[in-house]
Order: sequence, then C-alpha cells, then structure tokens
Amino acid sequence: MIGSRPLRATRSLLVIVVVLVSACGIAPRKELNTGFSERNWGIRRSNISAVQNFVLKGRVAEAGIAGGRGDLDWTQSSDRMDLRITGPLGVGALAISGTPDSVEIRSKDGVITTGAPESYMQQRLGWSLPLAKLRYWALGIPAPGRIDEQPREVLLDDVGRAQRFEQTGWKIDYTEYQTVNSLTLPRKLTVAGGGRTFRLVIDQWIGIP
Repeated sequence: MIGSRPLRATRSLLVIVVVLVSACGIAPRKELNTGFSERNWGIRRSNISAVQNFVLKGRVAEAGIAGGRGDLDWTQSSDRMDLRITGPLGVGALAISGTPDSVEIRSKDGVITTGAPESYMQQRLGWSLPLAKLRYWALGIPAPGRIDEQPREVLLDDVGRAQRFEQTGWKIDYTEYQTVNSLTLPRKLTVAGGGRTFRLVIDQWIGIP
C-alpha cells in the first residue's frame, strides 16, 4: 500500500499536466500578423500611397438610419476633392469641393467656403467625416500624419490587406475587396466614430493604374 502512493501521485501529476496542455490547446495564442502579410502590406501601402488621382462611384449609408443612404460620386485630383452625395442621408444633396485648407460646401442651405468643413457639417447636418483622411481610408490604408495620429496597430488578412485599424478615434473595417487593374482596392468598408457608423460600398473605381 505504501509503495502505491508514489504511483498515485505520479498519475495525479500526469492528469494535471494533460489538463493544462489541453486548456492551452483550446485557445492558442495567434499572432496578429505574419511576416508574409507584413511584407505584402509594406509593398501594398507604398503602391497605394502613390495613387494621387481617382474617381469612385458608390453608395454611402449611416447604420441604424432608415432610408439614410446616398449615392456617392467622388473625384480626387492630388489634394483636391470633388465629392457629391445625392439621396436622403439627412442632406438631400451635398457637394464638397476643394483642398484640406479650403473647402466649398454646397447644400440645401446654400454655398459656403470654410477651412473647417468637419465642424460645419457637424453643426449644419448633424454628422461629419474626416475628409482629409477619408481619401486614404477609401483606398485601404491609414492616412499619413504626425506620429500621434498613426494607428496603433493594423490587422491584416493573409495576403497583407488591411482588415481593421483605428486612427484618430475612428475605426475602419474592410469587409470586401475588388481587383482594379494592378491593385486590389476596397469594395465595402465601415467608418465608425463619434457614436456614428457609416457604410461605404464602392461600385466602380476609375483612373487606377
């Protein structure tokens, strides 16, 4: 009987080890991104950053708002944006033209020129989007800027495309991509911030090399 005690202790220890190993197997630690996806992401981000001009046509909608959807027609020429939203979305029709320093906004309230378009949109329309950064988010990459404005981390898929990142308080999620000539660009994404979420569907990219 005395000699069986070490045997029982050994068996108990083995059981504990098996349980611990099994528990570790239930939720294995997964790296955020692989070396392969990181390398592809670096190449992809560099190629997309070189895109200065494009035209996109699509739709934008605010989550949770019945009928809150508008058609989107957007032309980007270097720093100049010409963006038009038609449809409900609380505005009827909205046109935004200019650079980050000076923007002309045409809406049902008339025409104004402002250097702070986001504040104006928030006051007049009840919603706003970070226009200077939106062109990069639409292309599938974080916007350039100061170190404190850069995303803390970018979640990539297996081939190095952004799935999700957060920048300056906005969360950007990509749910579908499409091949456009030499690049793979977003087709569906959501932009969430300030308690509001906007869904963007891009039906057509034009002018992409």
